[in-house]
Amino acid sequence: MDSRLRPAPRLPATYAQQHDLHYFVTGENRDYLADEILLLDQSEVDNVLTAGDTLFKLLVDCAERSLHDPTRRALLGVPERAVPFLKWSLVYERDHYTCGRFDFSGGFDDIPLHLIEFNADTCSLIPETAILQPEILRRAKIDPVTNELAAALQASATKHLAQDPETTVIGAYLGYEEDLHNLRTLLAGFRRGATFPVQMELEHLLFDPDEGVLVELGPERYLRYDLLFKYFPWDWVANEEPVLWNSLAELTMNDKLRVLNPAWSMLLQSKALQAFAWEDHPQHPLLLPTVFHREDLPDAEASYVVKPIYGRTGDNVAYHIGGAAAAANAGDYQNQPVVYQEAAAFNTDLDAHRYQLSVFQAPHACAVCCRRQDDFILDDDAEFVSLGIRRPY
Repeated sequence: MDSRLRPAPRLPATYAQQHDLHYFVTGENRDYLADEILLLDQSEVDNVLTAGDTLFKLLVDCAERSLHDPTRRALLGVPERAVPFLKWSLVYERDHYTCGRFDFSGGFDDIPLHLIEFNADTCSLIPETAILQPEILRRAKIDPVTNELAAALQASATKHLAQDPETTVIGAYLGYEEDLHNLRTLLAGFRRGATFPVQMELEHLLFDPDEGVLVELGPERYLRYDLLFKYFPWDWVANEEPVLWNSLAELTMNDKLRVLNPAWSMLLQSKALQAFAWEDHPQHPLLLPTVFHREDLPDAEASYVVKPIYGRTGDNVAYHIGGAAAAANAGDYQNQPVVYQEAAAFNTDLDAHRYQLSVFQAPHACAVCCRRQDDFILDDDAEFVSLGIRRPY
């Protein structure tokens, strides 16, 4: 494992400032970008990209079946009032899916590749992968892994603008700085269109049933937007903001608004979907046993992980060895239903870092990145590790 690591150059502050990405290299994030680069063989990169495409199709098919099964959709965490919009979205917005990220264990040095989870809605690591990783590899003079994320996002923007070149675009988020950076990168492709996208906190948007999404410019002066690129979770809207859900559903189904990612991406976000995928495809080589009750795991002696179905950033995740929690994170998802997933084998280095490969789906597998952490649970303390290609000597 350690023979695959190479020193990574530190990006100068001037570069980060030039690209408005100083958030990732200063303050608490000063050491967020790892001081080493991980080298993969091209065949290993190809395998993880293929896994992304395989799993995306498998999970979309599973999500559609589960949505039409009342028992399953309840376990997915879908409130009944959200069902009509989700069904509509799957039919009419199936090809609007824009960007998500698969997280994997293993993938090299004979450790099998397994799906940990799918960050299908409001995924992070976008500017790190699309902008920072290529620059780090360029400065290190190391061949890059497949990384077409920026091009894929541009293609998505071009597709949406082709429907109407005068489309007005706005991005909305909940006020977190990291979210803003991810949102800006998602919106970058629209800068070549007829309008320059803007980003605003969600609280500043008005949702008018007759006019659509509006931003107030002054007394009795409003600007209307046709496309909303949201960086707030659909599951949060469905379960905690019913008025907002109804507004988005009404505007979208009445053709007064397009929203990216589309509403049906909420189904892919639920970790309960992995339990259904395992139920439908037992022994699938890319899936880990995932169940709703600990006693249903096939290996009663195996270590396992407990996860809230709509949790993020490792919050409220617990890692169990021999039935006792060896690691556990606090968070805001303690009241959510959970799934139990058999613990996976990770690649580790001599410093006990666990390496987690990730693949971006936009909507095809288009880029690979990595994080590492010296703990059982990868969370906001993980380092971003740039990936390069290992060439034979």
